[in-house]
Amino acid sequence: MQAKVRKEQKFKKRLQKVLESENLQLQRELIQRISAELDLTMLDCAAALVYLSQPNLYQSIGKAAARSDTDLEIPLTAPKNRTVRYRLDIGHKHQVRLDDIKNILVAESGVERKRIGRVDIRHHYTIVELPEGMPADIFQLLAEVEIRQQKLKIKRLRPQRKFRQPRKQEH
Repeated sequence: MQAKVRKEQKFKKRLQKVLESENLQLQRELIQRISAELDLTMLDCAAALVYLSQPNLYQSIGKAAARSDTDLEIPLTAPKNRTVRYRLDIGHKHQVRLDDIKNILVAESGVERKRIGRVDIRHHYTIVELPEGMPADIFQLLAEVEIRQQKLKIKRLRPQRKFRQPRKQEH
């Protein structure tokens, strides 16, 4: 239960930060159009957006019980297994463990533990594969998070190119 409260607090802080620093007029207009077109309340739209942005905020306890027989369930499909590689400025030198990294990623970004891809802890840094589509505010948050007094300073890595044979040059 305490984890749920912490997740809610982090989510509230992120919302406050966005509301204080961003002009959201276009987003407000979009929500008004969507709610009118789909005949939904803006509260229902907001709830759906919370679910889309933070699917793990609340576990699916009672999900089936909360849904009535008349509700239409539309599955949301995400691209399967698309990941992005990131570099974290923490490694064996900092006495970091795999569980430390996974726990902080789950707690701070809301990513499901099973969706964290390969984690390669090196001496000075770590390479980690995370699901594609990380929001900018989560990325910024992870850049400032610390494990063992060491900031992660997360950086997105360029995709690796496939090995190709060099072209023969004609003379």
